[in-house]
Amino acid sequence: MPSGSRTSAERSHTLNLTDAERAIQELRDAVAAGRPEAIAHAAMSNIWPLYNAHFDELTAAVESLPGPLLMNYPILRILHRMTPVLARTTTHFKPLVSPADARNMSAEEIDILTLVQMVAFRLSGDVAAAMIHARRLQERILDDRGRAREQLDGPLWFYHQQIGTTLLTAGESSAALLEFTTARELGTFSGQPDAERMILGRTALAHAVRGSLDEAERALEAISALPSPAAAHRASTTMTERSARALIDVERMAPDVDALLPQLETYDSIEPTWPFALLARTRHLLARQQADEALEVVRLASDAHPDQHGSFASDVIKSISVEALWSLGDRRAARRIGESSGRSGHLTRLAMVRLELLESHLEEAAHGLRGLAGDRSLGPGPHAERNLLSAWLECALTDTIGPATALQVSRLASRTGTRRLFSTMPLQLIRQVQKHLSASDAAAFGVVTEGLAAVDRPRPPALTSSEIRVLHALPHHQTTAEIAVSLFVSPNTVKSQLRSLYRKLDCSNREDAIVAASRLHLLADDARQRP
Repeated sequence: MPSGSRTSAERSHTLNLTDAERAIQELRDAVAAGRPEAIAHAAMSNIWPLYNAHFDELTAAVESLPGPLLMNYPILRILHRMTPVLARTTTHFKPLVSPADARNMSAEEIDILTLVQMVAFRLSGDVAAAMIHARRLQERILDDRGRAREQLDGPLWFYHQQIGTTLLTAGESSAALLEFTTARELGTFSGQPDAERMILGRTALAHAVRGSLDEAERALEAISALPSPAAAHRASTTMTERSARALIDVERMAPDVDALLPQLETYDSIEPTWPFALLARTRHLLARQQADEALEVVRLASDAHPDQHGSFASDVIKSISVEALWSLGDRRAARRIGESSGRSGHLTRLAMVRLELLESHLEEAAHGLRGLAGDRSLGPGPHAERNLLSAWLECALTDTIGPATALQVSRLASRTGTRRLFSTMPLQLIRQVQKHLSASDAAAFGVVTEGLAAVDRPRPPALTSSEIRVLHALPHHQTTAEIAVSLFVSPNTVKSQLRSLYRKLDCSNREDAIVAASRLHLLADDARQRP
C-alpha cells in the first residue's frame, strides 16, 4: 500500500495475484534500474506471487529499500526480517493508512492491507485489534466478491488461513477450525504446494489444544505425506507442527516428549504458536512436579509480551501461574492471579475450580463447575477435565463416589491422551474409583494411573542418603542406640541426622516423622508397620 505520492499510472496498475513469471521479471527490472520507488511499486504490484514463488528475492529487495520509503508500504515493511525482531523492543508496528490513500486502492489492495493489519496487530500482541481486522476481512470476503476472489490460484485460501490463526490466538478454536476447513478446500483448488501443509498444521494445533488428540494425530499423519514447505512458510509451518505434536505427547505423557520440547518456540517468540508451545512446556513441568521451573518459564514469557487480555496466551499464563503457585505453597498469590480483572478463559476457570477443591471451598467449586457446564465452546479435553473435577467434588462432599461416577471416570481413563489429566486428580478420587470397578476394569484403570504424582500429594523434601537410611530404620527400632547399631554408625551421628530429618519433615519426634514420611510416600508400605 503505497503512500499518496503514487503516480496515476501506478494507481491504475492492476494487482498481479497469479503470474509468478511476470512478477519476478518486473521486480528484477526495477532492482536493475536502482530506483527504490520502482522497486517498492514492483514488489507491491506482484506481492502475492513473489511471496509464494520468489520469497528470497522479494525479501532481499524489501530490505534494500530506505526506511522512510518503507514506512509508506506497510505490506512490504512486515516482510522485513527486522520488523518482528524490533517488535520486542520498539514501538509496535501497527500499519494505518489515510482515507485519501484508501480511496485510491483497488479492492484487492484493501484486502491485502486488511490482512497485513491483522497480522501486524497480532505480532504486536494486540489480539483484540487483530480480531477487529479479522472480522473486517471476513466481511469483505462475504460482501465484496471482486474478480480476484474468484481466481482459483489467488490468495483467498491464505486469507481464511490467517483469519483462522487469529481466531486461534484469541482462544476461539472452534471458529478457527471452520476457517481452516474453508482454507483447505480453497487451497486444494489453488494448486499452491504449501497451502495444504500450512492449513493442516494449524488444524492439528487447533484440535490438539481442544483435546481432540486423535483428530490432531490424523492431521499430522496427513502432513507426513506432503513435501517440505517453501522458504516463505518453512519456519511457521515447522513450529506449528511441533507445537501440535508436543501438546499431544504431553497429554499422553509420552516418554520421548523431553526431546521435543526444546525444539519449540522460545518464550520470547512473537510467532502465533508461542502460547501453545508455552502450554505444552509448562504442563509437562507441572506433571513432573517441577512447579518452580514452570513458574519461571511463565514469568519469562509474560515479561517478553504485552498483556493480551482475553487471548489464549493470557489464559495459558494465568492458569499455569495459578497451578504452579499453589504447588509451591503460595496460595494467596495463586488466588490473586486467578481472580484478577479481565475475562478468564476456560483454562483459568478450570484451574480455579481445582484451587477451590484443593482448599475445600466446595460451594465455590460447585459454582465454577456450573458455569463451565454451560460453556458450549469447550473442546473434548476441557470437557473431560470438567467431568473429572465434578467427580472430585462428589468425592469431597461425601468421602465417596457412586458407581455411575466411577464408571464415567473409568471410561475417561480408557481414552488415549488422558494420563496427564489424571495426574491433576487427588489420590482419594483414584482409590474411590478403583473400589467400584471389576477386577479387569480396575486393572485397566491402574495402567493409566500407575506411577502418577497426584495433585494433592505434597512434594517430598530432598533427603540425603544417610537421612533416608535413618528414616527407614525408624519404624523398626525403638531407640537411637538401636538405630546406630543397625547402621554401624555412632549414636551422635544418628542424633545429628534425626535433627536434620525432623526439620525437613516439619516435625519434632519419631512418631510424627513416620506419619509425615508415610504421607509423603517416602516409606515403603512394609516399612510403615512396626515389627
